[in-house]
Amino acid sequence: MHRTPRSVEAGFTLIELAVVMVIVGIIAMAALPSFRDFFDRYRLRGAADDVISLVANARAESVKTDRDVRVSFGGSTVNWCVGANAAVEPTGGDPVAGAAACDCTTPAQCLVGGQQMASAQGTHSNVSVASVNTAFTFSSKLGVISPLGSASSTLTSPSGKYDVRVVVDALGHASACVPTGKPDMAGVPSC
Repeated sequence: MHRTPRSVEAGFTLIELAVVMVIVGIIAMAALPSFRDFFDRYRLRGAADDVISLVANARAESVKTDRDVRVSFGGSTVNWCVGANAAVEPTGGDPVAGAAACDCTTPAQCLVGGQQMASAQGTHSNVSVASVNTAFTFSSKLGVISPLGSASSTLTSPSGKYDVRVVVDALGHASACVPTGKPDMAGVPSC
């Protein structure tokens, strides 16, 4: 009688597979807080960048169209919006009127240079704003805040751990900074 050698099959045993799954689970559980923190900062930074972009565009359009532009927040602190509205074109020999605040809860009302300029409610879910009473006007002359001054608004991350303050200086330049006492964020200087 002739015996054939037993064939060896490559593969994993059930125990080896279970050990690998347990190790992967432990690593995933250890990394979960870092991922949450990353997304918390990401959402906040996106909201701040959106506000800064809107402010910069409003200022540029103010100078370009030679019309005052009013920027204002609206909605509620947890379901906020921000929009800009330019002074309307004068009729006849009338002087140019001042820019009225737009109701950014209806973004179609926020018009600058004939284009809608608003970040609608719910765009940045779970990011809250300290106050929806922030409003300022860019003068059509040089794009400065009129009357001369500055404006700021603080945005808070979904977890409440991080804050970013959006500051618009007297010359109309918008920037972001981390308020004193809040954790640092990469790429955002301290106030």
